[in-house]
Amino acid sequence: MAFNVVERVAELIAEVGRIEKESEGTYLSLGSLFPRLVAEMGKSSDIARRSLEGVSTVVSRRGGDDLSTMAEFASRAGVYFRQVNERDAAFLARINESIDRLSSLDEVIGRVRLDSEEMEIISLNAMTVALKSGNAGKAFSVITDELKRLSGRTIALTEEITARGRGLLDCFASLRDSLGELDAFQENFFSGLDRALSEGYRTLDVEIRNAVSFFAGLIDEASKVREPVQAVMQGIQLQDIIRQSLQHVGISLEEARKSALELDAMGTAADSAALAEELAYVSSIAELSSSLIEEIAAELDRGAASFAENIEAVQRTIAEVEARRTAFIKDSGRSFYCDSGAEGFTNGSARYLELRKSAITTARRLSEQVRSLDESFRGLAGLLSRFQNIVVASRIEVAKNRALAGVATTVQGMIELTERLGEDVGAAMGTTKDFIKIASTAIADYAGGEADAEEGAGEGSEGSRLQATLRRVESDIARLDGARCDVAEAIGRFSLYTADFIALIEDSHAALGKIRELSERLKGARGDLAALKASVDEALGPDSPRGAIRSERFRAMIERFTIFTHKRTAGKIADFEVEEGAGAGEITLF
Repeated sequence: MAFNVVERVAELIAEVGRIEKESEGTYLSLGSLFPRLVAEMGKSSDIARRSLEGVSTVVSRRGGDDLSTMAEFASRAGVYFRQVNERDAAFLARINESIDRLSSLDEVIGRVRLDSEEMEIISLNAMTVALKSGNAGKAFSVITDELKRLSGRTIALTEEITARGRGLLDCFASLRDSLGELDAFQENFFSGLDRALSEGYRTLDVEIRNAVSFFAGLIDEASKVREPVQAVMQGIQLQDIIRQSLQHVGISLEEARKSALELDAMGTAADSAALAEELAYVSSIAELSSSLIEEIAAELDRGAASFAENIEAVQRTIAEVEARRTAFIKDSGRSFYCDSGAEGFTNGSARYLELRKSAITTARRLSEQVRSLDESFRGLAGLLSRFQNIVVASRIEVAKNRALAGVATTVQGMIELTERLGEDVGAAMGTTKDFIKIASTAIADYAGGEADAEEGAGEGSEGSRLQATLRRVESDIARLDGARCDVAEAIGRFSLYTADFIALIEDSHAALGKIRELSERLKGARGDLAALKASVDEALGPDSPRGAIRSERFRAMIERFTIFTHKRTAGKIADFEVEEGAGAGEITLF
């Protein structure tokens, strides 16, 4: 025939066969993903649950009772450190008060030195008067000579006291600086320690609970992929209908090919009625095949749309929960830090003990210097008593010897200087005694605990208790940091989906393009069938009878169909009734 029906039908049979084979391969490939997706969903769920347990059981794995005991100890340690801080502050206040009293010594020492120098000058004047008096002043000369010697010793001792006073003032400044640094450091150290201990355990517990609650909610969100995955897998079952439908198209086209071969065999001399019957049969088969392909393509499009919607729902859920998981893990890094906590405390503890020891050492040195200065003042007081004896002797000698009347004023000056020296030395000794009374006891008590600790005293000593408490706190902070590290690691390992599950979803999504391609190729085949029908109808002519189809051939053909709706479609085209109940147990309905 001019329009070569045989060749065109053969091409359509081949294309439908290829589409059937490729669609079957695509759906079988998708079908093979089903058990793997189900298995990976189960694995993902198990991993997520185990990850959640990993976060929630961190404390219990590290010894929940131990951490609870640590928290109780932290509370007691906080109270103890506050008491230590208060005792230290009281000690600092007493020392500062004593230092303030000692600050007046510098002025007293200066006055003693000046008075001693003036006494030396007076003794020289008295000696000059005695020498001028000749034999009458010999006894007084002995007195003035002793006075000069005592004045020299007083000046030397005063210089020694002055030097010691300067050293004492330097020690004052050093101790004041040490105490000030200790006071400032321990305030921050103990308050930070209290936060690290008391708040550390409480914060860890709260943040673990928050993490567990967050991940539990995230697991529920992540499980929402199950429903769309099930829907996708159900859509794969469409392949059975697609395959049967394409087989029906193949059966129909094969009948058209046979009829076309008969047309070729008839040639131009064929009976017009027989020719019209074959042409009408080919046209009807083309119409039936086109109708079936339209249904198949529509079914593929609906399946692809549902497939795309469900796959996108899965991918959207994965993206959302993974974004929230990643953000939480990133944010939790600021909460569950696990670096330098114990090291920072160790450094702080060592610095605190170092400052405490430095303050004690300086306080001891100051106490020793004050005691030494007190001894010097005692020596000065001894010299002063001899001054007083000499002054008395001078008054007696002047009273007995009229030749010495000129030194009466000098003797009066000696009396006044001796009184001033006595007052100044008395004030200085009173100051040192007050310091020794107020500060030395405090220093001894404060330093005693440190000495106990250094010498390995029993557990009951204050210094030993302080160091033991600091060591226990250091150990507990290290364990607390370890718990934080464990939580951070558990959170970092938290997983919702396996890598294989995500890969399988991506593979499923890639198959969507193939299904759409098959639909487009079927639509192309339908266009070819429409062109074939148009060509056949043109050859048949407008006046040719349309009822020339031999319905028994159509009936025989559709008996091979397994889908009732296809049979019904064929019946409408060939104008005969299809028994609805026939073979109902063996057919599949759309």
